[in-house]
Amino acid sequence: MKAIKSILLGSAAGFVSVAAAQAADLPSRKAAPIEYVRVCDAYGSGFFYIPGTETCLRVGGAVVAEWRAYSTSYRNSRSIIGSNNPGTGIGFIPAVGNYSNARSGDNSAFSGTGRIELDARTGTGFGTLRTFLRLESTFGSGTSAATGSLGGGEYFGGANFGNGTIFRSPARETTILNKAFIQFAGLTAGRVQSFFDFYTDNVSWEVLRGSNATVGALAYTYTFGGGFSGSVSIEDNVSRRGIIGSTIGNFNYVGFNNGLVGAPFAAAGAAWGTRFFGIPDGAQIPEIVANLRYDAPWGAVQVSGAAHQIRTSLYTNGAAAANPTAYAIPADTQSDYGFAVQLGTQFLLDKVAPNVFSAGDKLWIQATYEQGAVGYVMGNNLSFNGGPVNANTFYGFGNGGVKASNGWDFNAFDCVWTAAGRCDKNEGWAVLAALKHYWTPTLSSGLVGSYLGLRYSNAALASFGGGVGAVNTDEYRVGTNLIWTPVKNFDIGGEVFYLRDNHLNRPVGLAPDFVMWAAGLPSWKGVNSTIEGRLRVQRSF
Repeated sequence: MKAIKSILLGSAAGFVSVAAAQAADLPSRKAAPIEYVRVCDAYGSGFFYIPGTETCLRVGGAVVAEWRAYSTSYRNSRSIIGSNNPGTGIGFIPAVGNYSNARSGDNSAFSGTGRIELDARTGTGFGTLRTFLRLESTFGSGTSAATGSLGGGEYFGGANFGNGTIFRSPARETTILNKAFIQFAGLTAGRVQSFFDFYTDNVSWEVLRGSNATVGALAYTYTFGGGFSGSVSIEDNVSRRGIIGSTIGNFNYVGFNNGLVGAPFAAAGAAWGTRFFGIPDGAQIPEIVANLRYDAPWGAVQVSGAAHQIRTSLYTNGAAAANPTAYAIPADTQSDYGFAVQLGTQFLLDKVAPNVFSAGDKLWIQATYEQGAVGYVMGNNLSFNGGPVNANTFYGFGNGGVKASNGWDFNAFDCVWTAAGRCDKNEGWAVLAALKHYWTPTLSSGLVGSYLGLRYSNAALASFGGGVGAVNTDEYRVGTNLIWTPVKNFDIGGEVFYLRDNHLNRPVGLAPDFVMWAAGLPSWKGVNSTIEGRLRVQRSF
């Protein structure tokens, strides 16, 4: 028995020795060290190192829930102001389908927005390399459906059907690329806030007039020192494109500058039809934008300027349906330039008068002037009131007229084709003021207002051949809000706005009121106004 135990123990020891020897011959691998996420404090709070890299990343976003209410009356949903529609011998009579009655207007609507942001930064020998991305998904119903809309106008697309004067627009939702850009050694490239802009609706939820545009851009910024900096930028022309008007109606248009003059052109005009409309041509030259900015302990001031190319053609109403090799050529063309200038100031009131104002109090004052570049005074181009997100020809007309417009809305034109055979540039200006005041560290108010003026040449105001002239317009916006912030980056509040359009002249060429009454239509209404209310809950992170 002892012999058997000795044999077994000896065999086991031998096996262990052999196994140990073989294990010693095998390659060894150490467990990979665990790399924990590290805080990156080089660029402010919220950044962390992406594991395995020297890039710092901040993940942020927001959720906005909002209820809106408007006062409504009848509406002419397709403005004929400056239209090319031919009139009768007694003037132009709008179509019944252009109107919607007061009962059809939504007085109540809901919108919701979800936003995600990624901000990645890496230190280099040339400074910080930054990449920024902001995506937004928006839902809107009723009067708020124009924000992020996927179909244009009051009754196009979606589930709408039947008489457009009765059925309202469907709810809409979409996802947009709000911002996406790269910054490196003074260079900025991508989809950015325009370098022309200064005040960008920092206080109110409803937008003010002036420039607040998101554009494609390639820019360079130089810091001089002492608080001074300057930027030069080329930006997307389409993002500033305005509507092209025409006052030319029903007649044979002969003698324009494309060489088709006399009898041949008259014959072509007869074949095409005799209404004429202006359209923007394809962009050739981007916007040329520059600014000079000064930042100081008391606030900031910025001067901005921009050059805007206007390329437009005049067509007859049959051109779109005609054989393009035979007929779809313009009756006339024009290439011109518009421009815009702006001066903006910001005062950090608690730095200016600390014994009078609360911490965080700010005041913005801004003035903008343009000729032939109406997109620089038309407000936020991401509001999409000028057309659908996926097919917006007039992106510069983004904020449109008065929201839930009552009565007759207005168009804003880069230029208007006239009987003189040229497209006369508009003239416009916008002035705004916006005050942010903290009653307590968690309770704040905003008080804002803007004025917009649009003017046109005498020829653009006139009617020719049964067309309809443009309209000079003044617009006023004033509003206030009250916001409670019980937790940092969490807001609950309400806002009230009054918006008003004053048309300074009745459109030349529009039929008299008694003629429109006989056709069952409302009178011309030169003053349009609405009261807008909002309740909002917003959380940012």
